[in-house]
Formats: sequence, C-alpha cells, structure tokens
Amino acid sequence: MTNTPQSSLRGYFLIFGAALLWGLLGPVSKYLFAAGITPIEASFYRALLTWIMFAIHATAKKQVKADKKDLPILFAFGFVGISLFYVANMMAIDKGGAALASVLLYTAPFWVALFSYFLFGERMTLIKGVAMMLAVAGVWGICLDGGPVAGESVGTAVLWGLTAGVCYSLYYIIGKKFSGTYPPYTLFFWILPTGILGLLPFVEFTTKTPINWFHLVLLAFFSYSANSFYYMGLRYLAPTRAVLTATLEPVVATFFAWLLWNETMGLLGYGGSVLILTGVLLTILAPQEQANE
Repeated sequence: MTNTPQSSLRGYFLIFGAALLWGLLGPVSKYLFAAGITPIEASFYRALLTWIMFAIHATAKKQVKADKKDLPILFAFGFVGISLFYVANMMAIDKGGAALASVLLYTAPFWVALFSYFLFGERMTLIKGVAMMLAVAGVWGICLDGGPVAGESVGTAVLWGLTAGVCYSLYYIIGKKFSGTYPPYTLFFWILPTGILGLLPFVEFTTKTPINWFHLVLLAFFSYSANSFYYMGLRYLAPTRAVLTATLEPVVATFFAWLLWNETMGLLGYGGSVLILTGVLLTILAPQEQANE
C-alpha cells in the first residue's frame, strides 16, 4: 500500500487506539486476580471469549474462509503467539518477578526490527534505532519503578522472558504478512482456537461471580477491539513503527492503575514515560520508508 500523510495518520490513530485498550487490560485484570482467579485462567477465558467475538464478526461478514496454504502458519502461530506466549510470560514473572518479565517482554521492538529487516527489507535507520532504544529504556524505567528485580533463578527467568519477547514480536510480523490478505476477524478466527487448546492443560478452573464474568467479557472486548485496530493499522505503517507506537501501552496502563487502584510512580516511572513518548515522537517524525510498506 502506498503511504500518504492521510493514511499514515490513520495508521497512527488506529495503533494509538489499540495501545489505549491494551493498556486497560492490566488494571481490569487486577479485579480478577483480587477475586482469586489466576492469570492463566483469566488468559484462557480472555482468549475463548475473544474468539467468540471474532467468530461472530467473521460469520456476519461471511469472511470465515482462509486459504489452505495459510492454515499451518496460523495454527502454529496460535500455539506460539497465544499458548507459548502466555506460559512464557507467566514463567518469567514466577522466576524473576514482574519487572524483569516486563522488561524482557518489551525487547519485542528489537526482534521486530530484526525480523522486518530479513522478511520485509525494512531499512534500519539511525533515528529508528535511537527511538527503539528510548522506548525500551522507558519501559525499563517504568518496570524498575515498581520495585527491585527478583534475584532467584535469573538465568531461567531471562530465558523465559526472552521467549515471551520473541513470541510477542511475532504478532507484528504475522500482522504485516497477512493484514493485506485477511481482515483481523478472519485471522483471529483461525489463530485463537489452537491457542485456547494450548492453554487448556494449564488452567485451574474456579467458581466465578457475575462481576467476575463481567470483567472477563470486558477483557475479551478490549482484546477484540485492540487487535482489530492494531491489524488495521498495520496496513498503513511498517511493523517497527507500529510496535514503537504501541509501546505507549505501559504509559496508559500506569495512568489507569493510578486512576483505578491509586498506584503511583516515582521518578524512574515518570522518566520512563517521557522516554517512551520521545521515542514515539521520533518514530512519527522520521522519514517514511518508501519500499515494502
């Protein structure tokens, strides 16, 4: 697709919308965790309910079919991008703490830049490199602001955390590969089922109240809307630009954590937010790539 200022603006608007909704997932999830629902169970229901929403959308649009040659990739991504991603992220949190896990998760921009270079021929410019470093440094600041990094089983934690980061980065690569072929609701109609099946053995089911179900449906709706916005945005932006713009997510999450749970940041957290916003601004102001977008 040929980029114009109007189409680029539309892409950034869609990615900002996705980051806003993704940023709400954490604060809403805390209501579930406070009620005794585990992250794995919440992830399972989030995936299941999100799939139902995408299935309704795809059926209503009569766009359920996917090319048979694409199905193995979509099924494999379901295991890697849903099942393995959730398990790796939970293991990184368990072994090394939430801060370390989050920092390693947001190595995704580096993996996206690397994969995009080989798969899409996307150039690695100096401004883009600086923007990525600022974004990752900003996330590091926000995470470290929450407390010290756990010191036990650091090697295992790093391995799981980097695995989660690689899985997370594949969302952008898969999106770039298929965003011009399938709408988001068709993609996730095929991706989510294998991810759900991969999570199932790890779920410990609990009794849930109506308010718990409300929060689970809310998580699914945010996921459904955010993924729809994100993959539509990839039609107008290169993967590295999109992933950098989406790193506004932890800033949004921090704000709503303060608003809903009275969580505050210190100097590192606010400094990290400024770095992320600076990285996103550099990404927007950088010259557009003319090829492969």
